[in-house]
Amino acid sequence: MPRAYEATQRLSKDGKSLYAVLELKKGAQPEEIKKAYRKLALQYHPDKNPGNSQAAEFFKDINAAHAVLTDPTKKKIYDRHGSLGLYLYDHFGEEGVRTYFIVNSCWFKTLVILCCLLTGCCCCCCCCLCCGRLNPSAEEENENYQVNVSSQPSRSTGDNSTTGTQDNIEEED
Repeated sequence: MPRAYEATQRLSKDGKSLYAVLELKKGAQPEEIKKAYRKLALQYHPDKNPGNSQAAEFFKDINAAHAVLTDPTKKKIYDRHGSLGLYLYDHFGEEGVRTYFIVNSCWFKTLVILCCLLTGCCCCCCCCLCCGRLNPSAEEENENYQVNVSSQPSRSTGDNSTTGTQDNIEEED
């Protein structure tokens, strides 16, 4: 799959879309994609064009375009986000693509800035805890500590196995 990605990345930098490589309009149906791929693959196949390095490179581009456009998930991502979406899909999966574009959207950035301004804190995730708005007061902490200590079983009650063990050690000496 890395070879297919390199080809799509190279095409993206050249300004060509995968649809243009297969001489199709954006949103072409799978039957149209298959038909165009077969036609171009036969025309530019390296066996039919021996010694022609341009035909071999174009054949690789045709295969990369076909690989992406015949996979429904990749086609949907490519149609929506282009080659960047394919890169993210290959590295992080479909959820990673969604997350990336949500986090980079204007409304998400605006929401984060508004939260920072309204709460007066730079980090919205822990604003209420780090700034002390929800931190318990010293009295509450002391009460919780006393409740926890009083609910613990006392060490003086219980079996005296430890003292018996110490007596046994003293007798051996």
